[in-house]
Amino acid sequence: MPTVFTASYDGTTKVLSVVVCLGLCAAVLLVHNLFVTFTSVAVIVLGYAYSPRSYSISGREIIVKRLIGSVRVPLDRLKEARLVTPDDLRGGIRLWGSGGMFGYYGLFRTTKLGNCRWYVTNRRNMVVVVTESKTTLYSPDDTEGFLAAVEG
Repeated sequence: MPTVFTASYDGTTKVLSVVVCLGLCAAVLLVHNLFVTFTSVAVIVLGYAYSPRSYSISGREIIVKRLIGSVRVPLDRLKEARLVTPDDLRGGIRLWGSGGMFGYYGLFRTTKLGNCRWYVTNRRNMVVVVTESKTTLYSPDDTEGFLAAVEG
């Protein structure tokens, strides 16, 4: 039976998402251009569709639930699972993905963690999971329960 963990947006994500969506809608209304309309709608729809909705742990894998499809992250050869520290995020850059609109997800790089995949919606609840093959970050509302399920 999978264990499910919710993933709520933090305040910054909510504000940034609303501001960007309103800005794109304003651009559509002001410019009256088919390309701008299509691009704006695509950015909003795809951004929301790729945003993590929840996480579940089933067997030895984490499943990131998204509207566009789930991502499965195997927990084979788990090295560590812990809360993220400020030191983990130093020198962080976004290589590909969202930096706040509907969450922080995609490929990022930090000085300490190197290249890592983020599936984050709330920067106050960040958890890092390191396996032999990859490093991933999540933000379950129940961080302690999530960590216990990953390690269990």
